[in-house]
Amino acid sequence: MARHRAASLVAVLGLTLMTLAACGDSSSSSSNTTTGGGGGVTVPASSSGTTVNVVVGDTKGTDGPMTLTATPSSVPAGDVTFTVKNTGTIDHEMVVLKTDTAFDQLAVGGSEPDKVDESANIGETGDPALKPGETRSFTIKAMEAGKYVLVCNIAKHYGMGMRAPFTVT
Repeated sequence: MARHRAASLVAVLGLTLMTLAACGDSSSSSSNTTTGGGGGVTVPASSSGTTVNVVVGDTKGTDGPMTLTATPSSVPAGDVTFTVKNTGTIDHEMVVLKTDTAFDQLAVGGSEPDKVDESANIGETGDPALKPGETRSFTIKAMEAGKYVLVCNIAKHYGMGMRAPFTVT
């Protein structure tokens, strides 16, 4: 009887470990990390909180319009996971900036030509940039109420329309 219970316990533990290992499979092409402040601390993405789907794209590289769309564009304060998909033809990224400046009024060229200042960066897709067709997720823990701007800050992309307002309530 005791031997049967021990065997059952071993079987349950084995299944639990196999399930946990499958959840941690690193063969996926997406990265589930948070990079704060442009390269600081990295933490696993959260399964709780709110998810925002962001689509970044272009039609003809730098020879056509570019877009960055977030759904939803407003979320409650707390953990926020951004899932970013590049539907374009060239590399893109997504940076979250905390700022009261209007999303289409950020100064370009202050610290780097054809880019906006990233000193207000609280999270991003990280390096390398997203290749066409690639999706990557990251979570910003305890995101505070306020105004934000989502941008692709590869040179010239912000100026070509890759920006969106974002609000945390």
